[in-house]
Amino acid sequence: MAGVQSVFKWLVKYVLAWLLAPFYMLSATFVFILSVIRSPVATLSYRVRDSPPAVLQNAELGTHEYVRVGTSNIRLHYVASGDRDKPLMVCLHGFPEFWYSWRHQLKAFSKDYWVVAVDMRGFGDSDKPPAAGEYKIDKMAGDIVDLIEALGHRSCTLVGNDGGAIMAAWVAMERPDLVKKLVLMNGPVSLSAVRQYTKSHPKQLLKFWYGFFFKLSYLPEMCLGFNDLKSLDVLLRGKKMGCRREDAITDEDLEAYKYALSQPGALTAVVNFYRASGSKDRTFLLTLVKNWLSGQQPPAEPITAISCPSLLIWGDQDGVLDTDLARAMAESVQGMKLEIIEGASHFVQQDFPDTVNRLMTDFFKEL
Repeated sequence: MAGVQSVFKWLVKYVLAWLLAPFYMLSATFVFILSVIRSPVATLSYRVRDSPPAVLQNAELGTHEYVRVGTSNIRLHYVASGDRDKPLMVCLHGFPEFWYSWRHQLKAFSKDYWVVAVDMRGFGDSDKPPAAGEYKIDKMAGDIVDLIEALGHRSCTLVGNDGGAIMAAWVAMERPDLVKKLVLMNGPVSLSAVRQYTKSHPKQLLKFWYGFFFKLSYLPEMCLGFNDLKSLDVLLRGKKMGCRREDAITDEDLEAYKYALSQPGALTAVVNFYRASGSKDRTFLLTLVKNWLSGQQPPAEPITAISCPSLLIWGDQDGVLDTDLARAMAESVQGMKLEIIEGASHFVQQDFPDTVNRLMTDFFKEL
């Protein structure tokens, strides 16, 4: 009986999480519509930045390059720093960022590596295919496989934050020959690992309410762009998600992000990753309920098949991803080292760059 009651309580929490997440989405929609009614011109307008700000042209960060990759012929933009003959380090950003999120690492590691910070498809100055299906994980991560090969290196150290962590881990699993060392930061090792965690942590599912919101058409782009991309200030410097260090994101940095996101097609492209992913999420709850009613237990997730030395760096003030999720993911990867930075946000490599760089350096020395 106690077991039945426990399962029932868990099911109630899970159903509530699924009901409340769309409610949060509707609340955000209502607030946006209200702001349109009050001040339509300010809310619905933003200006396209015609030229990049000076910080994006800083020669100390590296040189700007372009390469077309794979059968898709996608043109990727990247910034490279260091000697091309040294070991390759590829850095993959998350949402709603671009190569500039790795500015501190471009400087710190260019002495020992050829550091390449890439704009993934849809972001920054890389190509932005209009169809949502072009942003599935296998396609975006496939670009990185093609990029590594196009750069003339047989393997690399692969680094990723947020959505970039998903891509980096995918490459490490699908093409282990290309990844010698893997560093992930505040991002999923895999979507299946996140689903496994949310089975027993409905509050984590509730934090993913924005996933419902981004599945909508047009409205997410409007919300991201309103009031001249005010959303970027909220995301990068706000109390919930933003960097905790006061000068982590300067006004000049914020303008760089606004430049990237104001370009034609950029708003739709950065949302399309969410539209392209998560097809399993729509049937996740129904499958669990079906298994419960039939008395079947859902199969346990296999240990994530990452074979190279790996490090997970985690800011414990992440407004979306639980720190316990980081612990669970680290346990799912054999030999993965977990380093938690107290007081750091989701954008950990920008929030506490010196600490992140030290942890990376120490990790590399251990190998």
